[in-house]
Amino acid sequence: MNLILDDVVQMLATGLIPLLRISALLLAAPLVSLKVVSVRIRIALALVLTIFIYPTLDLPLIDPVSAQGLMLITRELFIGLLFAVVLQLVNAALVVAGQTLSMSMGLAMAQTVDPNMGRVPVLASFLIVMSTLIFLSIGGHLILIQLILMSFEVMPIGSEINFTATLANFIEWSAMVFLGGILIALPIMLTMMLVNLCIGIVTRAAPALNIFAVGFPAMTLAGMVLFLVYLVNIGHRIEWLWLEAFSMAQDMWVVP
Repeated sequence: MNLILDDVVQMLATGLIPLLRISALLLAAPLVSLKVVSVRIRIALALVLTIFIYPTLDLPLIDPVSAQGLMLITRELFIGLLFAVVLQLVNAALVVAGQTLSMSMGLAMAQTVDPNMGRVPVLASFLIVMSTLIFLSIGGHLILIQLILMSFEVMPIGSEINFTATLANFIEWSAMVFLGGILIALPIMLTMMLVNLCIGIVTRAAPALNIFAVGFPAMTLAGMVLFLVYLVNIGHRIEWLWLEAFSMAQDMWVVP
């Protein structure tokens, strides 16, 4: 009976290590980290994935309360959180794009309270909802689970990782926040600049025309029309951002 009890304790101690990596990833990963997904659902999903992946892992026998065990636990939590942050940078790029478009259309004051991103412009909130739907349409939730399970093959528990080179790759990827936002907003921004130029010419030709009564409604109307015209292109760009994020989450790690 003592032998069976020891085996159960050993399984709980070793199963805690992959559970920490999976739980950390699900804590901040897109879609799963939404507040509408309760903590119970995240814990249940993490336990189910751990139960499936546990028999295939070669786990080291380490005391969780020792110095080596604490370092291993911290390392697993760091890996899971870094996985999630790489994917969350896509939503950050959409917020940048929404803020840029809102300023060019004269909608910078129109803001909504997003439960996860805080106070964001209306267009940014719309882009985040659109991004979530695209994430589901391309099977992003399934790719996310696949990345979780494949991470134990790329980075086995207890193996060495070059954290300096990995963080360098992550910092390089973080530039996608601005690059992705500009790529989404650039066509509309350039067209809105031409609209502003035309309004300036009209105001110069007819000084009696009230720019505040004519210019702002014209900019908002032109911006919304352009946004609808480029909506398909924006959707393809968001899909490209998600695919690049999945690729980076898989290839970012440097194992010596």
